[in-house]
Amino acid sequence: MKAAELLLKYMDELQRFVKMINNYIDQGLEWLQRAKGWIDTAIEYIEQAIESLVKYIGGRKTELKHMNDDYMFV
Repeated sequence: MKAAELLLKYMDELQRFVKMINNYIDQGLEWLQRAKGWIDTAIEYIEQAIESLVKYIGGRKTELKHMNDDYMFV
């Protein structure tokens, strides 16, 4: 009977330890999700700034090198 009690006590401690690790992992995932949101927002601001700069400079070049004026009008 003592062996069974000792085993149950050991299993309870192991379960407590695994729950503690699980809680730490959940907290870490939550922090990573928040950080991802901040990074996504920063990327959006950078993209908007780049697009504004490109528009200010004159826009993106859309010149097609493989087509000349002969192909434009049939």
